[in-house]
Amino acid sequence: MLYHVKASFDPPVVAIKLVFWFIVTILIMSNQLNFQICPYRLDVVPIILKLLKKTLGEGTATRKTNDFWHWKHTVNPFGESYGLYAWHDEKRIAIGLRILMRWQFESPAGEIIHAVRAVDTATHPDFQRRGIFSALTRQALDNLKQEGVHLVFNTPNQYSLPGYLKLGWQVVAKLPMYIKIISPLSMMLKIMRLKPVAQQPIQFDKYFSSQILTWQEFAKKYQTAMSMVVSNSEQQRKHVGLRTPRNLAYLQWRYGEHPHLTYGVYPFKKEGELVGFAVLRPNIRYGLREIVLTDLFLDSHMSQLGNPFLKTMRNHLKSDYLIAHFSKGTYEQKILSSMRFLPIP
Repeated sequence: MLYHVKASFDPPVVAIKLVFWFIVTILIMSNQLNFQICPYRLDVVPIILKLLKKTLGEGTATRKTNDFWHWKHTVNPFGESYGLYAWHDEKRIAIGLRILMRWQFESPAGEIIHAVRAVDTATHPDFQRRGIFSALTRQALDNLKQEGVHLVFNTPNQYSLPGYLKLGWQVVAKLPMYIKIISPLSMMLKIMRLKPVAQQPIQFDKYFSSQILTWQEFAKKYQTAMSMVVSNSEQQRKHVGLRTPRNLAYLQWRYGEHPHLTYGVYPFKKEGELVGFAVLRPNIRYGLREIVLTDLFLDSHMSQLGNPFLKTMRNHLKSDYLIAHFSKGTYEQKILSSMRFLPIP
């Protein structure tokens, strides 16, 4: 028996479908972007800085200058940064960037973990949402994995976090922040008339008394004693998770060589001998004078030493408040709690 099946055919519908798929194909092809992924080299820094300024702007501490880039990515004690950039042949411009700083962590067992810190990333405004960020990041991670890098980390903001989560990032911790009000009345009055304040240079003596030294002054005056305090402080430390190992080379790079920031140091002496010091960063936030306690080293990790140290230091600060962030369980966090620093929600 022969069956004959007649297929339905509606010319207008078919024509509409063909036109639809033709348009979709054209849109897909027009959205395709041809670019080269190139390894970061020192000779392309001017091109990269131009892209960063166009996409990210500049802050007081992170001005996109050759000096800042050199400090951050070339003389870093953990090694020269790794990076890739996307190059558009037709327009002869860089349209994407992914730079990762070399870093090291020390585990509680004393193992050195080789890591990279995802820092500078940029996509040209005319080429956003075209897959450039993902392509550069995936390629960079594949290459670094082959080099033997153990992990990649960063501290993304609320806008960039979703993109990292899509690439497989995991949120491992939220850094606790603590605050100590130093000038309650002054701070209250400033908050009442709070208004946007243009960026302005930070004057060291407007934040600190003469007892607070610059890092360069402190390192010159207490060179030998500083080394002993850092060594003793690190040896006594109770390790809580991964931590960046502190040594003089790292401290000098971070606090003594930054081209745009002048860190303050408060030396704490007992019977004429240096027994501790705090590293302080002056800042301005919404018109309020802020001082960040960035590092704390004590010859002995006892609160009997830490409490009077911070109480005495407070008398030499001219800011509205003091802010710090140290991991839970560390001796620094315990000292902050005993000094009634308040956690910031």
